[in-house]
Amino acid sequence: MLFFTIMRKEKNHNISLDSIAAECNVSSMTVSRALRQLPTVSEETRKRVFEAAARLGYLRTTRAGRKAELHESMHARPVQIIAGEGGSGMGRFHSELTLSLVRLLAAKRYECVIRVSDGNYREFTRLLATAAKADVEASLIIGNFTEKERCSLLTALPGAILLDDTGKDVIESVYSSFSFDNTRAGALAVRHLLGTGRRRIALVSGPEDHFFTREIETGYRETLADAGIEPDETLICRTDFTANAAAEAVASLLKRDIPFDAVFTNDEMAGGVYRALLQSGRRIPEDVAVCGCDGLPVGEQLYPQLTTLILDHRQLARQVIDKITNQDLALTPVKVRLLPILKIRESA
Repeated sequence: MLFFTIMRKEKNHNISLDSIAAECNVSSMTVSRALRQLPTVSEETRKRVFEAAARLGYLRTTRAGRKAELHESMHARPVQIIAGEGGSGMGRFHSELTLSLVRLLAAKRYECVIRVSDGNYREFTRLLATAAKADVEASLIIGNFTEKERCSLLTALPGAILLDDTGKDVIESVYSSFSFDNTRAGALAVRHLLGTGRRRIALVSGPEDHFFTREIETGYRETLADAGIEPDETLICRTDFTANAAAEAVASLLKRDIPFDAVFTNDEMAGGVYRALLQSGRRIPEDVAVCGCDGLPVGEQLYPQLTTLILDHRQLARQVIDKITNQDLALTPVKVRLLPILKIRESA
């Protein structure tokens, strides 16, 4: 086995640009330019070169090729992403959003510096001091921070960009924010569930003081009221955004014999809602319809597939990158609220 491994490594070292060029019927110079992702190579040719390089097992070392020219090098100043994990870690939605940002920044040849806060006071103060001194192109704030932490970050980082957070305005600082219209998401979900004949709609959301909870609940209440339905306080369950807490909330409704024929929650908590309903013998959607919010891949993996409000994190990430890279927009503070899109699947 050891001999085979050594031989395989030796073979990989012998793969050259000429080998890839012969495979693709192009010049070695074209292969070099394609692998460096220069704009002078067509997308079709670049794709063929990368496929051939992957098939042959080619990996360029740091010593290979000539020194990068000015237009190939990374930007001199990186972008820092400050991520808050909070007490229960970073949720899947924020993880997906962060990954989209990193990918888009890499495509624009920006280096990323990611700083993570887990809610520990001492570590947060250290992060705050380090972030404030950093020479960066932009500071992006994402995740779960307390109001005080959020205010401290925005005050210490003038011109920062706040993502997916519509908490209280920080008048001491000039900053931009990119988020979603969660109130509209709540309204769209309830309107859809009412349209399917549901009248007893349970809301399973996060902590009472969280901006997402407040906005979703506003849309929920207003839409029920518009339909002539008085919101039942026993059907409003506030948890900690985890699937286990959502399962416990639904199980509690069932145990107390509180009738409901639909549940509105977010995609991550929907797994817990499904578990509690199926354990009690309730069918989805025949007995209880379920609607999520976020548009995460997990919704397609649940059975039946989850109806959801898509909050397009890729679109939000693209708009953030546009602001960073567009000189006309970079210094102008903006507040952007993206609209949700209802995706109807099997669960409701």
